[in-house]
Amino acid sequence: MRSNIDGKRLVDRIRKYYKADDFQVSDDGLSVGKDFYGLNKIKRVEVRQLGWRENAVNIVSLALVLSAATWAFVPQFGLIALALTFVIGFSCWRKYELRAEFIGTDETGDHWVAIARGCTKEEYSVFKEVERTMRNQV
Repeated sequence: MRSNIDGKRLVDRIRKYYKADDFQVSDDGLSVGKDFYGLNKIKRVEVRQLGWRENAVNIVSLALVLSAATWAFVPQFGLIALALTFVIGFSCWRKYELRAEFIGTDETGDHWVAIARGCTKEEYSVFKEVERTMRNQV
């Protein structure tokens, strides 16, 4: 039981949990920490619940890209890199995502960008509140 509590404390130190204070909505745009997103570029904002499929795609993509680079330059460590990147990928597992659709400035068109990702119900409620506020402004 003790090791589980110590593991949670370690994760809490490494992972940053979003709070309502981390988001500042103004007439000009949305600030998330040090990042600023202008309202004139945002088309829509939504909160998504991420399932196992979205997370699995992220994990496999990360593992393949990082291990392929290792196999290209140091082949003897390729399998170790693949296993390690799977572990890293699972540590990046998220349940909720606040994302915005940005108006395309070139021929590529509009695109969605993840602004913040979280795991807890508290973060989900913060994301929903930001979404409600942004819908009134966009």
